[in-house]
Amino acid sequence: MGMFDYVHFEMDCPKCNAKITDFQSKDKTCKMETIEPDSLISFYSSCKCGAWVEFRRPRPKISPLRDTALTPDEVAAMGFVMDVV
Repeated sequence: MGMFDYVHFEMDCPKCNAKITDFQSKDKTCKMETIEPDSLISFYSSCKCGAWVEFRRPRPKISPLRDTALTPDEVAAMGFVMDVV
């Protein structure tokens, strides 16, 4: 069985109304950590009634290659944070 991360999300099953609390995703580190769904492309679970529940959203569009590289300020404006080790 492959590794995954747990997703901090729960809901009632749309088929039987049982509580589903064990959502998973393979979008991040897959180290069995608990992660929030806002940074994911997809996450999923199954219910004891057999229903498969999956949430998906489109991947971000890939920008065409620019003529010149972005500056650190432009990358930071996109929400990136630089770490230097």
